[in-house]
Amino acid sequence: MSKLRRLILPFLATASAALANPAGIAPAAEASTARAEGSDVRAEFLAALQRSRLSEAGNEDSPGLRAYPIYDYLIAARLRRDLQLKAGDELDVAIDAFLQAHGKQPVGRTLRHDWLVSLGQRQRWDWFLSRSTDATDPVLLCDRLEARLQTGDTRALGTDALARWNMPQPQPHECDAVFAWLHQQGLTTPALGAIRTRAALAAENSRLAREFAAELPPVTAAPLLQWAQLLENPRPVLVTLAVNPSLPVEGDALDAGLNRLARGDPAAALQLLPRLLARADLAPGLRGRLQRDVALGAAYARDPDAAAALAAVPLETTDDEVRQWRARAALWNGDFDQALRTIEQMPTGLAAQTRWRYWRARAVAATRGEETAARLYSEVAGQRDYYGYLAADRLHHAYSLNAQPSPDDQAAQAALAARPGMTRARALFECNMWDEAVAEWANELTDADSSLKVQAAHLAVSWGWYAQAIATLAQSGEWDDVRLRYPRPYGDAVADASARTQLPGDWIMAVMRQESLFRIDALSRAGARGLMQLRPSTAMAVARRWQLPAVPADALYDPTRAVVLGAAYLREMLDHYGGQLGPALAAYNAGTAPVARWMPNRPMDADIWIENIAYGETRDYLQRVFEHIIAYAWVRDAEPPRLVSLLPPISPTATVQATSLSPSGG
Repeated sequence: MSKLRRLILPFLATASAALANPAGIAPAAEASTARAEGSDVRAEFLAALQRSRLSEAGNEDSPGLRAYPIYDYLIAARLRRDLQLKAGDELDVAIDAFLQAHGKQPVGRTLRHDWLVSLGQRQRWDWFLSRSTDATDPVLLCDRLEARLQTGDTRALGTDALARWNMPQPQPHECDAVFAWLHQQGLTTPALGAIRTRAALAAENSRLAREFAAELPPVTAAPLLQWAQLLENPRPVLVTLAVNPSLPVEGDALDAGLNRLARGDPAAALQLLPRLLARADLAPGLRGRLQRDVALGAAYARDPDAAAALAAVPLETTDDEVRQWRARAALWNGDFDQALRTIEQMPTGLAAQTRWRYWRARAVAATRGEETAARLYSEVAGQRDYYGYLAADRLHHAYSLNAQPSPDDQAAQAALAARPGMTRARALFECNMWDEAVAEWANELTDADSSLKVQAAHLAVSWGWYAQAIATLAQSGEWDDVRLRYPRPYGDAVADASARTQLPGDWIMAVMRQESLFRIDALSRAGARGLMQLRPSTAMAVARRWQLPAVPADALYDPTRAVVLGAAYLREMLDHYGGQLGPALAAYNAGTAPVARWMPNRPMDADIWIENIAYGETRDYLQRVFEHIIAYAWVRDAEPPRLVSLLPPISPTATVQATSLSPSGG
């Protein structure tokens, strides 16, 4: 689906809803007329933009369209279209004039990039060089190198070109000519080639490393190709190295291979470790790095030998990751004495984190009694976060959200809204051109102080731009205005989904906030889409099981479809894990296969289970969602649910093997 279609669909849905709900229209005739005119010009703008991107002819622009605050975005789109159809001197002059007229405004950024690419393709170095001095795109940087070569400006060219040639990442073909020149000049020596190959291997890009190694003498390439094998299929190579300790291997290669094996097959890594440590060629410090690799892999996999492996990691390679997993392993094993000793030995900065203050209190309670731990719990219980709520539960105290409304200065907001950049940002947002709107917003607030950013957040909420309001509040350091940070958009969709799935609306809202921050056009790198961040394949399977209409990919950008599908998937996860919300949320985020590996073989306190989730992203995800659930109850003036009730002990009887249910990808 084209980006513009994604933009237009929600707008049309919103327009239809407005027509079906006249109670939502301002009663004043002037306001109603203005709104209708605004919708008309917005529709005209989007239609013209679509025609431009499809290279279709259109009608003459109306006066209203020409006066539209983001009319220049249409002009920029047409200039980009013409670059594809009829690039030449006349168009270059027009684009240059447009860009000069708009200076550093966001409207020219994409056009400028495309124009510079076109100039490079046409080798118009006279135009290109002076207009690309601040380029950061690899294609343009390679074009600049070629431009210097073609125009005879070879001063320091060898140094600059080598810096790019040495990068451990694929380079665009625009660099081919200058790289060939480097070879002709004899500047790409085998020694430098080995350095860049090692850099690619250090970045775990074995495929690129093999391409680089192909240009090296065989004797130089051999150890580097062994390193690539250790990344691609570590176990057989490591077995060979363990059985034949006289076979040479580079220390970094051995470390990389064992690290990869420890994360994929920790039991095999534990088994091989003693023989690898017995090698006589291990450099100082490498032995500790190997022990660290294996210990952490075992900890992530909840291997019974993890605690012993972590304890054996030498002091010089013991970092905060090892320290935290030592504590987690002790908690998993129910060894609160060891957990307490580990936490008390943490560096001051780490031990001061709310996480470890809570676990210190838990360990003290288990070893010295609840009364002794009460003071430690009370120091955490006032925090508005997951650990603060857990501590409050231990003390049977009410949750403290420490909510304070921020100043709501209507005059400051009106002045801010009148700024040209903000006017453009709002118009772009109303057209669902989110990325462009964010760029205008950020450009306008570049030098704004925290107090003005807070007013900008209020302004964004009044527009219904909740994602930007929340992000701007975070940038300003304003955390205490809980009502402003926890809006409740798409209420009808949430209510419908709640009724269908029998899930509390606060749960659905909390997942939506964490998954997409209320961006209906959210698209993850994994292909998850929309408010609830479902992959199209997952959404189609859910729709089939729930006897909902078929779900084309673009339907996930429609809130009325996305919310119910996401809620239905969460309901499935909840049923899949016997009603346990913690594992259900973990599976929504990471999939059922990892959660099956993480489930305990005995009943376990949910806070200990969550703390031991191997994926840091998923662990944080659960904690944030639980914080959101509590906040959403509070903002609707309801009594927040207690985490102790949301998180009963994790039961092994509810452990279910991984099925075809797939992760959301959010």
